[in-house]
Amino acid sequence: MMQRQDKKSIIQLDMLNNNLTKRMFYKLMEIRMGIAKFSVILLIVMALLMPNLIASGFENSGIGTQAMSMAGAFRAIADDWTAAYYNPAGYAFIKDNQLGANMAFFQLRHEINPDYRFGNTFETGIFNDRTDYNKNEILSNPSGGFVVKLPLWGKEIVMGLSAYQPFDNNISWKLFSLPLAYNDSLWVPKDQFTNNLDVVSFQLTVAREFIEDKLSLGLGVQVLRGDLLFTNINFRDNPYPPPLSVRPWDKITEWSHNDGKGWGFGLNGGMLYKLNEKLQLAITAQLPFDITINGTAKFEFYMPKIPTLIENTEDPNLQEGTAGYLFASGSKVVDSADFETKLKLPPSIALGIAYNITERLTVSVDASYTFWSRFDGFYFNYTNHRGLTGAADSAATARNFFTQNLANPLNWDDAGKIMLGARYEYQNLFTFLAGVSDDQSPIRKTAEINPQFVDTGDKVTVSGGVIWHYRQWDFGVSTNYTHYPNFTAPDMVDLNNDGLYDTFKGSYKASRYETVLSFNYRF
Repeated sequence: MMQRQDKKSIIQLDMLNNNLTKRMFYKLMEIRMGIAKFSVILLIVMALLMPNLIASGFENSGIGTQAMSMAGAFRAIADDWTAAYYNPAGYAFIKDNQLGANMAFFQLRHEINPDYRFGNTFETGIFNDRTDYNKNEILSNPSGGFVVKLPLWGKEIVMGLSAYQPFDNNISWKLFSLPLAYNDSLWVPKDQFTNNLDVVSFQLTVAREFIEDKLSLGLGVQVLRGDLLFTNINFRDNPYPPPLSVRPWDKITEWSHNDGKGWGFGLNGGMLYKLNEKLQLAITAQLPFDITINGTAKFEFYMPKIPTLIENTEDPNLQEGTAGYLFASGSKVVDSADFETKLKLPPSIALGIAYNITERLTVSVDASYTFWSRFDGFYFNYTNHRGLTGAADSAATARNFFTQNLANPLNWDDAGKIMLGARYEYQNLFTFLAGVSDDQSPIRKTAEINPQFVDTGDKVTVSGGVIWHYRQWDFGVSTNYTHYPNFTAPDMVDLNNDGLYDTFKGSYKASRYETVLSFNYRF
């Protein structure tokens, strides 16, 4: 009888323990789902605030305090949520769930001393032979993500959602004013040479181990959002014969302003292999698909002011209301239109090696290669023109002139990057990090440059940082400096033979300073 009661008590105790275990499991899952929901909202907010960061071309220089401090040599380590960017396979070896975010603050200190003259002789209104600086501002770039381990299909699958910018460029210049001999009564807007290009990735990452504690594979599926604000000063050939098109009225000044957005997709995959307790190897590949950018454009044409031609003249082609009068009156012609352009983002591949010299000291080396030759600049196709009136609309020659498509082509080469980093863990309280990288320039062969894409040559970045570990929290700070070589653009080149110069002759200097703050919560 006593044995039966004991067995019954044991069964009841087991049932109670099972119920408690289930309740704890469901409670834990409820907490995790709550954190995940909060993380999604946080990521959306951060993504809406993202504007900018650059490396070679307009590739993001990286995310995360740990990786940035190691100059990007992180693919074979990839042990926090930023593995979504560097190597999605790293998720499979992360020991706990994570929620993290970082904010990067940086400043571009670029300068141009222009030598922009027609035929290398005639002044254009560009501020030649003086040093001009890009718009001085401290830019910011938030990013964030979370990692959750889930038991699915009999395996532990690690999933995460992150938001970051794989590509970015943000720069603006004021380099021009209308020559008094051309027009002494009109002014051009200050945002004359601007390129604010943002590509934000909303990435769902899935990873798992295929050989326990040895091999993992990961894949990130990206929804890409592209935003473009691009302004430029164009000097267009006057379509009318002399005397309307004699020097200095042979070139018509046009200010163009293009503002649009678009959506696309991309893939980010990786492999991480632990050869032994000390050595880890990584292979990654990023494949962004083209993004079609649609938006609205505004044009302002600053017409020559030639009072000697239109005052007291009996020429019917120069009377008020004619196209000839329009091209000599000094007025401003304003037009607007819809536009479309295709953003051909470059794919990239990378290799990484990490070696644990001791239990606390790790060194890593990464090498990446970006296929920048695929990016060919911007070709704007305009439709639905609206705003032209009078002779600007009714005269065929004038209308064709004012509604011409514009292009800002680039002729870049594929480029590589080498990164070296080190990480030292001090008493489980601090992690000290340092790194250096050498970044090849996509213009190294062509020497073709313009103010919207300032890449003066192969550059070196030196970085360092520290992470403070407090219970389940990691707080980090990183800083880096990028040195660009001085560069002199030798020629003004029309790359696509449309009559417009696509390169900007002059002397260039550049540098960049950046600071990153981050937190990471392990749960």
